[in-house]
Amino acid sequence: MISYGMAKARAMAGRDDWNEREAIKSATILWYDTEEEGYELEIENEDDLDAEDFKAWVEENADSLAQEDAAANGTTFEGIEEIEYETEWIDDDALFDEDYAAACESEWEWMTGR
Repeated sequence: MISYGMAKARAMAGRDDWNEREAIKSATILWYDTEEEGYELEIENEDDLDAEDFKAWVEENADSLAQEDAAANGTTFEGIEEIEYETEWIDDDALFDEDYAAACESEWEWMTGR
């Protein structure tokens, strides 16, 4: 097994955006009904889709999601005003630590025959 420091240096050398990326956590669809009253519908990125895929999915399905929300609120959907996205920083250090710990555990299990 390669040392933690060497493994991390190699991982960081392969990325020029280490700890500089963002992921979309959720989207908020701002829609209005026939009486021009505004509503908000929050959609979580539960499948951890990348930014482009999640935005494409939300924008493709925004009307139908808002129509379902309108039915649940007992009103009639008229249109989408805006879609806002909430992002969070990706902690590459934490992700690396998780992967390295899993690799160490796996190697230990292989060496001990577990």
